[in-house]
Amino acid sequence: MHLPPTAVHFRTGRTAEGPLIWAQTAIWDVFRWLPPDDTTLNLLVQCPVPAGRSLSDVTLALQRLVERHDALHTLFVDTPDGPRQRVVGEGDIPLQVHDLGPLGSLDAFGSLGDLRVDEFGEALRKPWFDIGADLPLRVAVLTRDGSPVTVLLAASHMAVDGWSFAIVRGDLLNLLQDPPIAVEPGQQPLQRVEYETSPIGLRREAKALSYWSKHLTGVPTRMIESTRDGRPPNLDWGQIQSPALALATNGLASRHGVPPATVLLAAVTLLLASYTGENEALLRLIVSTRFRPASRGLVGAFNENALFRLDFPQPSGESVGDLLHRASDAALLAYAHCEYDPRKLDTIFAQIAVQRAITPDGYCFFNDTRYSVQEQTPPPPLPASALAPAIADALPATKLLAPVIDRLPKGANFFLFLTDLSDTAELMLCAEHGFLGERGPLGFLDGLERLVVRAALDSEATTGTLLRDAA
Repeated sequence: MHLPPTAVHFRTGRTAEGPLIWAQTAIWDVFRWLPPDDTTLNLLVQCPVPAGRSLSDVTLALQRLVERHDALHTLFVDTPDGPRQRVVGEGDIPLQVHDLGPLGSLDAFGSLGDLRVDEFGEALRKPWFDIGADLPLRVAVLTRDGSPVTVLLAASHMAVDGWSFAIVRGDLLNLLQDPPIAVEPGQQPLQRVEYETSPIGLRREAKALSYWSKHLTGVPTRMIESTRDGRPPNLDWGQIQSPALALATNGLASRHGVPPATVLLAAVTLLLASYTGENEALLRLIVSTRFRPASRGLVGAFNENALFRLDFPQPSGESVGDLLHRASDAALLAYAHCEYDPRKLDTIFAQIAVQRAITPDGYCFFNDTRYSVQEQTPPPPLPASALAPAIADALPATKLLAPVIDRLPKGANFFLFLTDLSDTAELMLCAEHGFLGERGPLGFLDGLERLVVRAALDSEATTGTLLRDAA
């Protein structure tokens, strides 16, 4: 009897070691803050297998995939000189093969098959990665009647971020074609180290740290101060699924020529200022720092934080369009200052906290988790005359949910995840208990929908009227 393979063997001939890049340092410190056996940051993607490909074809494609990207065969170790990355030149990636069984009546509708795929995926994702001893990738191939139909990839967040994992998935899709499609792989993390230690990289870092220092000195205390007094996080969660919010957001974006995410950035910041009783607000944006041609295809942990700050002086007759263009400019300024060693920023913030007599580590975060150009492309805009009736029809479909989530975002009083903005806006919000008052995350998300809908439908709306309505 022929047994299925249990590993994907790779051999690159490349072994190397070096310091972490800035973004890897950021996620390393998050891992060190989390409980030792925490697995909430493990990532999972699914990749369909084209008809006619054999298990051997899939295994070969997986071998080529792993050999393309150093991050998929790297160990991350602590040393007396600080954390290091060690690229392994030859080894084995764990591989599981599971058969879904024959196509049944329930599978014809996708329900039973999807359920089993989800079960196998969660079983693959959930175990802990020992990033200093285990390679940061696990693979499962799901077959039906012996033919592969789906590949599951589980990875440690130490090795990849969401955008990188989308690149990995796209590469695997190409490698599974007949004949395989192989493009030149992107920059490797240790090549990125060369940029970060170069004169141009260090100048860019110094500029970013100066920008952060300037803003942290003057932003409202509520935007940066921890409210926990040393106790563990006590987070409340809320989720909204809203076709109306998607229509309003995409409609405003089309009308004023800004990205849809910028509409939500402006609205969230305005609402946060209202909730905290301030005339401005600050968001710490999770940014994929792929600004240079060499780094756009990099696979690794490559997210850093940008500081987005927007003020709302009162009284204000500022139009919605002017507000959105100010928000767009503020976002571009934030993105221009988000490449730096996060530990240097921590040192700066600690010094400022002493000067301001505050307890640090209480940021407000915004994380757009749509990891591909396709996901970030808005649907075709509706004619202006059709927007209001479409929103009115969609509002009853809004769902506000209170999920139970075991994630612990580091250093957050407020953490908003944007997961979808196509036909339905989906956002997840966690907040330190009491930070948003009695209304909490669900009240905030409900208010966000009302604010954006008002801005989309009321041609006379101003920053001032939106703030008054939000109070």
